[in-house]
Amino acid sequence: MVTLYINGTPVTVLSGTTLLEAAEQAGARIPTLCHAPELSAQTSCMVCVVEERSSGRLIPACSFRVTAPMDILTDSETVHEARRRILELLMSEHAGDCEAPCRRLCPAGLNIPLMLRYIARGEEEKAARLAAADLALPLTLGWVCHHPCEAGCRRKSHDESVAIREMHRYAADQFLGGEKTYAPSAADSDKRAAVVGSGPAGLAAAWVLRSRGVPVHVFERDALPGGMLRHYPEEELPPGILDQELAAYTRAGIVFHCGTLIDAGSLSRLFQEYDAVVLACTIESDAAAGVQRAVEDKYPVRSVRSGKEAAMQALVKLEGAPSPEKPPYDSQLGRVDEAEIQDYMKNRVPQESLSRSRCPESPKEESGRCLHCDCHAPVSCKLRLYATRYGARPRAWRQSARPLVPGLKRDGRLLFDTGKCIKCGLCIEMAKKKGDLPGMAFSGRGFDTIVTVPFDAPLLEALARSSEACVAVCPTGALVFDDQEECSP
Repeated sequence: MVTLYINGTPVTVLSGTTLLEAAEQAGARIPTLCHAPELSAQTSCMVCVVEERSSGRLIPACSFRVTAPMDILTDSETVHEARRRILELLMSEHAGDCEAPCRRLCPAGLNIPLMLRYIARGEEEKAARLAAADLALPLTLGWVCHHPCEAGCRRKSHDESVAIREMHRYAADQFLGGEKTYAPSAADSDKRAAVVGSGPAGLAAAWVLRSRGVPVHVFERDALPGGMLRHYPEEELPPGILDQELAAYTRAGIVFHCGTLIDAGSLSRLFQEYDAVVLACTIESDAAAGVQRAVEDKYPVRSVRSGKEAAMQALVKLEGAPSPEKPPYDSQLGRVDEAEIQDYMKNRVPQESLSRSRCPESPKEESGRCLHCDCHAPVSCKLRLYATRYGARPRAWRQSARPLVPGLKRDGRLLFDTGKCIKCGLCIEMAKKKGDLPGMAFSGRGFDTIVTVPFDAPLLEALARSSEACVAVCPTGALVFDDQEECSP
């Protein structure tokens, strides 16, 4: 038996126990990317390094075995800096996106690829609910949004961008035609909120609050709600579209008080009657210093973003929840030009979809044109999780060229994206353990090393026994099943 110290805590372990196992006994969690308990140590990622206090040396915890007393720090400043640099090196050759470029360019953050997959599968209700959760006004914005998302659509490098705006318009129109409401069922809160102003920012704030179960009253000085949305000519926003969407708001329980002017005096009364107040108007008042403000922009989708942000801050006050965490690390592949687009598109969509021109009048076919640039594992990806935790800097190694864009390997449900592979070796070892031949293997030397299927065998043949286990141990979104996708917030 050996007694060592982990962050000052004495731990007694059997001689030969790894530092990783000893740390777990002491209640210390050490990050790993290339470690799986049932497999031998790979020691390929080095994210698990810890510091020996006496010498200051860094040691890989997953493979180092304790044979003598030691004094180990698992969370020191030196360890944090080492892990950050290691993660930045891994990210320097990570040729893949955490989020699709179209979603990044949407001011309201609509999960566009997932919405398009829903439509392509004929699941319009799921598509409409998803669009409403992010856009608040998916039907109205389906007419008046300036669709910046389409500027970043990679399909445009091949022929034309996907008609994203028309797709969320279609989904919302199909859904609202049945006089439904987007709002999920949520128990009413005992807190109430008031929103002053019913332009797109105010409506978005009201929608977010109501979807979380907060009773909401919206105050509007004009005779009808909608603000700037009432001023579009009918050829840009046909009559009745906005009212159709607002009817869904009313069915969800949002109460509108139109023809009601709120000034500095009446605003003080709102503070007394409501637990939170969101101002989506230009009213000025000393009493308004503690309220949340939403800004109306000339572009409605930007107004929606502002309204959502104000509502989230109001929820922090209403629910006593912590402020929203910083955004997760976002690996960005960047521009895929005409010289790379053919390789990038390989196995992403059926071949017939690649030859299909823009066809918004056929929503299922148009949605099928999406190249699905997003990641299948944006939530569970350990590389992204640790890059966020340790503050890895995007493009820290700016002097190194981005790796060439690889195509996907596909076999039935199983996908292998070599651009997201960090060469940890876990799938290779898992295939060996399960007795799969040819399994997976390293190919090449040095910087050119990649993980591949020997002899170009089909994926499901190479991993006949181990495909599920290999997907389970993969620390990134490199090896996935295409029908097991995650939805990032």
